[in-house]
Amino acid sequence: MIDEFLSCDWDEAPDAMDFERPYAEVIGRSAELVSLLSARAAAGGHGDDERERRRTWDAAGELFVLAPAIVNVALNHSVCVQFGLPLHPTEYFEVDQAAEPVVRYSDEDRDEAFATLERSIALARAAYALDPAFGGLAAAYGSSLPHGIGGFVYTSRRDKYTWRAAEPAKVRALAASVLKAGRPSLAVGAAHGAIMAGLFLAELLGCELWFLRFSMFKRNDAEPVVSARDELKIRSYGAGSGILVFDEDSASGATLSLLSARVKAMAPEARTGAVIRHQSAAFRPDHVGRVWWD
Repeated sequence: MIDEFLSCDWDEAPDAMDFERPYAEVIGRSAELVSLLSARAAAGGHGDDERERRRTWDAAGELFVLAPAIVNVALNHSVCVQFGLPLHPTEYFEVDQAAEPVVRYSDEDRDEAFATLERSIALARAAYALDPAFGGLAAAYGSSLPHGIGGFVYTSRRDKYTWRAAEPAKVRALAASVLKAGRPSLAVGAAHGAIMAGLFLAELLGCELWFLRFSMFKRNDAEPVVSARDELKIRSYGAGSGILVFDEDSASGATLSLLSARVKAMAPEARTGAVIRHQSAAFRPDHVGRVWWD
């Protein structure tokens, strides 16, 4: 797992979290980094000297912040297609789920976008797992992308709250709490903030992973963005006793509270979790990695 090679300050987000790259470049660079790190893992070490160790740590830190972009772009693309929004290489659009579509996409387009999102999550998880087969998986994924998506530009900005909540030790603590009550079959995270922590969490839990766009502060989402295909996927898990709804950082608790309410309308027995819960948060998840005292 990627945390074997992470040597980071988990209080302040790193400079590497600030980047802007075309999607195809994100995938290609991720393949380079996984290749280096999986070779290190196979060799059982970080390198023979300080310079090699530093190169390994830097590569792991870069991959840790880069791989979530694989999901981010695919999620944005799927949301646009599911809700009839235009596709733009650099912009994220606000979503009014009750509005008439601006662009008419076919059922085949919507199925393709949803399947691309599923594949993107699997690919990003393979990056965090340092899967030696990642290069081939990435090449196959890139060749199957809908037309033009490879040129979409993803922009990441440093966010200390997302970064702090992605610390592997905190995520492992959340996973341990969840597993004590039974292994979930599906983890549903709030995107975009929970993607980084969620990729690591799902590997620890050994369960399927999904994301619903719900960004109250960065994207001004009034409610979780749930397409008909998202709903079908969640309802396929029955009453939801095997579903974990999670967020990375529950400050006020509003995001996780509203997301869990939306999921529980489809799967009423779903559990909730947060990597960090602030002591002052009104919403108390079932599982927490770390309580943060403000």
